[in-house]
Amino acid sequence: MADFQEIVDRYLATFNEADADRRRAEISALYGADGKYTDPHVELQGPEQIDAFIASTQERFPGFEFRLGGPIDAHHNQARFQWHAGPAGDPEPAYVGFDVIVTDGGRVRDVYGFLDPTSS
Repeated sequence: MADFQEIVDRYLATFNEADADRRRAEISALYGADGKYTDPHVELQGPEQIDAFIASTQERFPGFEFRLGGPIDAHHNQARFQWHAGPAGDPEPAYVGFDVIVTDGGRVRDVYGFLDPTSS
């Protein structure tokens, strides 16, 4: 089984990486060439599309930080976890989501993202 703590940490770090070159390199290392990312708003395939989406997310929410919102639940080659996003340093998230990552044993093959309602 993959080391899901490391994979999820790296996954969330890509959303926080402001340096475009470092972010692209990490996405290319993390995802397979045909890796997919799907959430309620987008359906993406490949590191280039995923990087463009993350860049636009950073532009839309400047200063936001993505962090793990609780324990990772994993079995076989899949893991689910909650994430929080909001202004860096603010303990109350502006957004909460729930993602499922499926790997090929080492690299991300698919991400299925869901947005949860928040109390704000």
